[in-house]
Amino acid sequence: MEEQINLNSIVFNEIIDKELILSKISQEDIYTYYIGESIISGTTINSPLRNDNVPSFAIYYHKNNSGVLMFYDFATKDTGDCIIFVCKLFGIDYKDALLKICYDFKLSDIKITGNKSHLQHVKKVIQKDAVKLGIKQRLWKIRDKSYWSQFGITKKILEKYNVVPIDYVFFNGDAYKTDKIAYAYIEYKDDEVSYKIYQPFNEKFKWINNANYTVHQGYRQLPKEGKLLIITKSLKDVMSIRCILNIPSVGLQSESVMMKHSVMDEYKSRFNKVICLFDNDAAGKKLSIDFTNEYKVPHFYMPNLEEVTDFSDLVKKIGKDNAFIEFNKLIKQLTL
Repeated sequence: MEEQINLNSIVFNEIIDKELILSKISQEDIYTYYIGESIISGTTINSPLRNDNVPSFAIYYHKNNSGVLMFYDFATKDTGDCIIFVCKLFGIDYKDALLKICYDFKLSDIKITGNKSHLQHVKKVIQKDAVKLGIKQRLWKIRDKSYWSQFGITKKILEKYNVVPIDYVFFNGDAYKTDKIAYAYIEYKDDEVSYKIYQPFNEKFKWINNANYTVHQGYRQLPKEGKLLIITKSLKDVMSIRCILNIPSVGLQSESVMMKHSVMDEYKSRFNKVICLFDNDAAGKKLSIDFTNEYKVPHFYMPNLEEVTDFSDLVKKIGKDNAFIEFNKLIKQLTL
């Protein structure tokens, strides 16, 4: 007799393969999610595959195929693509790695049938832990006000959106001292707490993240309904938009992850209009077009000014009052 695990709620009928996964998320997203931090190609870090006190792990683009992002462990000589990395990290085979990535990123709803032994195996695979993060908070300092005020963001808004200053991160149980300017974005979903660590001046470890990619930053702070909702790509923009424009907004976890149609339908049912405001760089423009085509919502960009890719950059560049004027000028050009 067959049993059934319904991991979510809707049948996932497509064959799970690498190409399908990478059409929905990037290789960088996979490395970042499971390592817990963004890694620049060519940078060496402590290996996440073993206990390692000496930096001996790197990712790089394949010399014969620049589209494949590889990893290499200098000590063990382990190497491969992002899927092989997940295999090595969790001690699972290739097929199970594909399944785990789909489940962890909530790429689609999955229904799996099989005998009891197979179902127990699937449960064991998807329940394997990835990165565990913890934080040690500190008191707010004058330097924090100086940093956030350049984007028009107040302490009141930071507290509303569960942003806290920190001086330590606990990474899989080990404590690491953070930069003087470092924060944790604390998110809650389905009784789970996740952290997105932000060190704006740290080129190597600017972001450390164990958040579920279905968590929309600012979702819990949305009003029940309203005239306009802006979908953007970062909590910093969400908070800046709320402070300067008093418009509710949500931020995606990544500029390469789409959302379920049911989530967009919810937003459209609660707000009269939904628009997208992603970065005015190549990745942001691609995502904007994808959102407009997929969900039938309009998009626009911030002006092409030096060092300006998003709304918070605009506030920093031209000031709160001018950013308010410029935003309203641009939004009036949309066919809402």
